Amino acid sequence: MAQKDLERLIGRAVLDAEFRARLLADPEKVIRDEGFDLTEEELEKVTGVDREKAKATLEEMAALAGEPWG
Repeated sequence: MAQKDLERLIGRAVLDAEFRARLLADPEKVIRDEGFDLTEEELEKVTGVDREKAKATLEEMAALAGEPWG
């Protein structure tokens, strides 16, 4: 279950700018409030990322999501 929730968390962070901002501001609160079921290891990794790098990467992925693939 945790792997699926981690995938949902990342996908939502890419596609939902408001969610992404909240997640980067306070990841533990957002993960808890939104009911994501992460393992302790996954939670540590998510909360331990460099937030500026994560923001840049997620925004780059969001831009790709809006472009046609092919």
